[in-house]
Amino acid sequence: MQINKFWTAVAVCAAMGFGSAASAKTQLNASIWFPESQPLTRYGYMEWAKKVDKASNGEIKINVFTDTTLLPVVAHLSGLRDGIADITYHAGTYTPSDLPEDNVLAVLGIALSEPLLTTFAVADFYMNDPDMQALWKRQKITFLGAYASVPYNLICRTKVAQLGDLKGLKLRTPGPVHAEWARSVGAAPVNVPSSEMFTGLDKGQIDCAVMGANELQTRSLWDVAKHVNMANLGPYFAGWEWAMNRAKWNKLSDKERRILLDTIAESTVETELAYIAAGEQAIKEAPNHGVTVYQPSPEINKSIEDFASHARAMAIKEGKERFKLKDPEGLVSRFEATLAKWEKLMQGVDRKDPKALTALLKDNLYNKIDEKTYGK
Repeated sequence: MQINKFWTAVAVCAAMGFGSAASAKTQLNASIWFPESQPLTRYGYMEWAKKVDKASNGEIKINVFTDTTLLPVVAHLSGLRDGIADITYHAGTYTPSDLPEDNVLAVLGIALSEPLLTTFAVADFYMNDPDMQALWKRQKITFLGAYASVPYNLICRTKVAQLGDLKGLKLRTPGPVHAEWARSVGAAPVNVPSSEMFTGLDKGQIDCAVMGANELQTRSLWDVAKHVNMANLGPYFAGWEWAMNRAKWNKLSDKERRILLDTIAESTVETELAYIAAGEQAIKEAPNHGVTVYQPSPEINKSIEDFASHARAMAIKEGKERFKLKDPEGLVSRFEATLAKWEKLMQGVDRKDPKALTALLKDNLYNKIDEKTYGK
């Protein structure tokens, strides 16, 4: 996408407004289009910026732009590549032709269930796999950190307790695998950005949003959707939580790159734990907002399990037929091996202990990244 000069002007004017950052040696503009209440924004960007400031003794300032202040939702790849922003979050399924390998792997999400494990494995694979590194180089960006949503559920305007209740409903789905599952149960998938979920539900343009429960609170979906089915449709992890314009990354000193890597490792854990807690809290509070929460029926569970068993074949088919990749099966197999590696590493680790989780992530990934050569 070509970015309008207007956005460049916005970036310059907005950056000039950060008076306290004027004395910083290095200033970086970072954009994430979620609201500040979303954990990916609050902990991944707002709190991370404070962490970077402290770790660098004020030498690095991250100027955070939220919502669409700096970039439109779908422009968080092109705006990063073009240098409108230095760092962004991006949902990879919004730009499939630019990120084919990422979109192939995103299909596997429906078969996964644990956000922390998924996040760690994705970060490892995306920072070390040769095909993924070639992808980032083609896009002129440097991948710095991953995320995974809480498992997606069904947030609906009408009661969805049984499998048959889904027939004929319009479901907002985040990607092709969820769209195919929707079709398999007689629903109609609708492809709209998450920023349009509230309006879609409110006006009846969609009947359900396939989305994490935290968005009941973050985007006030409980005002327009009074039924939630806890069907586990897996986490969403396409794209990145942190990536940087490659030329800008290479202009940083080794020390600055190390600070970003170390703080991102810490913020990865903080963000994921906050994300999980937000989902749990939203479900706990949902009845106070008139929302009925349903556990998935055996038939709904079976429909997801049966479909998830085909996710691998679907991912490989997408890679071959849609994206024309040379070896999509090899890509999937290597990713599965990385998942297995992290399953083993995380055995016996307290999933609620941020210190233990951060040490695990640093020792087995971030400390091994050479800031002198990574992203060159």
